[in-house]
Amino acid sequence: MTDESSRRLLKACAAASFCTLASERAASETPIEEVVTVETRLDEDRFGIGEEVSVSSADLAVTRPVDAENLFRAVSGFSISRPGGPGGVSEVFLRGAESNFTAVYVDGVRLNDPANTRGGSFDFSSLGVFDIDRIDVSAGAMSAIYGADAMAGVVFIRSAWAEPGEPGVFLEAGSVDNWRIGAQASFALNDDTEWGVRVSSIDGGNEIDGSSLRLDSLASRLVGSFSNGGAWQLNLRHVTRDRTSFPEVSGGPELAVNRELETADGDSLTLAAEGRWTVTNDWESDVYLNVSRIRDDSSVPAVAPGLLDGQPAFSSVTTYERMQLLWVNRLALATDLSLVTGVDVVSEDGSDNGAVDLGFAVAPNMYELDRSTTSAFAELGQRWNERLTTTVAARWDDYEGDSRFSGKLGVTRTISDSGSRVWARLANGFKLPSFFVLGNPLFGNPNLVAEKVRSAEVGYTHELNDANRIVVSMFESQYDNLVDFDFETFSNVNRGRIDVSGIEVRGEFQMSAAVMLRVDATLSDISSSSGPLRRRPERTGGVAVNWAVSEKWNVNVTARYVGSRLITSIPTGDVDASGFALIGATARYERLPTQSFWLALDNAFDKDYQDAPGFPSPGARIRLGMSLSF
Repeated sequence: MTDESSRRLLKACAAASFCTLASERAASETPIEEVVTVETRLDEDRFGIGEEVSVSSADLAVTRPVDAENLFRAVSGFSISRPGGPGGVSEVFLRGAESNFTAVYVDGVRLNDPANTRGGSFDFSSLGVFDIDRIDVSAGAMSAIYGADAMAGVVFIRSAWAEPGEPGVFLEAGSVDNWRIGAQASFALNDDTEWGVRVSSIDGGNEIDGSSLRLDSLASRLVGSFSNGGAWQLNLRHVTRDRTSFPEVSGGPELAVNRELETADGDSLTLAAEGRWTVTNDWESDVYLNVSRIRDDSSVPAVAPGLLDGQPAFSSVTTYERMQLLWVNRLALATDLSLVTGVDVVSEDGSDNGAVDLGFAVAPNMYELDRSTTSAFAELGQRWNERLTTTVAARWDDYEGDSRFSGKLGVTRTISDSGSRVWARLANGFKLPSFFVLGNPLFGNPNLVAEKVRSAEVGYTHELNDANRIVVSMFESQYDNLVDFDFETFSNVNRGRIDVSGIEVRGEFQMSAAVMLRVDATLSDISSSSGPLRRRPERTGGVAVNWAVSEKWNVNVTARYVGSRLITSIPTGDVDASGFALIGATARYERLPTQSFWLALDNAFDKDYQDAPGFPSPGARIRLGMSLSF
């Protein structure tokens, strides 16, 4: 960490301490960690409009996914691409949108990286599944709530923590020399304060030639409440990663001419401070201070020409730092009328210190940029009667001499005594150009403007009873002003457009006291002004059956279908990859509430598929694990 970075983190810690101590005059009985804010900052139970998708700790306990990619592949609306197995870079597409159009938060800190070569996406392979307690997803333009980057939706990830006095360990080993291990503990320092710590380590194994991954994480949390009821929380998270793989467009272990591997190492460090207090009976106020730093050092070898032109060797040494100060106020204006208002200040710095080997010369691939964004927002929710609810949100973002207005409208009407309802959402949003496309000395363009989106969704939620429901929604998004590469000027320009429309169906059915069935399908039509889009299918879906065999035994079987998609490499050019189905199963034995053991089978029928030409898929794998608490 540079001296300047260290000074900024120390200042952030001091400011966080000040904000926390200042909240002692507050009063709030709600623990901060229990609030899950995705679609709205209003009370979701009273003013939630659409249908979000959630993965709970109970879901994770019975499925035990091997990694974050397999976890999100099973979530409705998502498709995954990760050429090269565990050592490859993952891209997660929400309803066909670019991977960098989805804002990703871990414990309230946004971890999209605008300095990386993928335009600001988040690499989900940097997540350890055992570190996750809950995931909440809301699709559609969300800039009116979260500002820039939230064009396709928002993913909120909440970390898992042990209960005070109940330390735990987990261990898992797989058939391809892959393993995961970790431990966590929490301690009650006094009646009002708890301290928690968690460590984990992951090795991705050696199944795919050239692919390797080592992921280590350390996290700590301090939470407490004041004598008069105020709540506060401090979070620290540090993740390091080392990986190798063949370059994504090289043709992989099957087709690559140059057998040299891409290598990368990096880390992310986040510090988050939160404080909450009640000013009056009708006014609750929250303050959030987040500081993050993401570093990545990668070296990509040259790719020999094939059907497409070759790619020169290059290196990238990026650092991205972000600081956010967010103030949120929640006011009850009347019994059925609520207002949320606040301000948001974000400071960003991004740099790259890489180079490109042109064969006859090595050209610097360096830039250093910064920007600041100041925002004001408001959201109003009205329950007109027991059946009709409306919301309206507006946000003004001012950045670097320019500004954007984002809005969001929602309405829901209950149409039956069981709770069935119809609902609709309309919103617009934007994404600021990444530092990479602005500052790259070879093809960057400092005159790029914000990309934008308009999205709409209408849906019907059919509540059969407390345990059975069906959700059907139709969605449409128009992404304009997208950054595209212009070969005539050899520069990035704003000219692209993507249109996405489709239908999504989800259902949950309690077939018996012991059997739960879940189904989902997403059918979409995706078109682009720049030609066909790669790596994203228009048809995805799945079925999951969970069977509680007895009080101690549980079996979960999941089947996922991924439709055909276009993939590419330099040796082959574009290739139409056929659809495929993956089936996995997990058997879990809970000897005691504090002791559980599981046997998991991934890709049970050894289905062969490719995320990029020449990269074999992970085959059938067996994993054996255990989780113990004391």
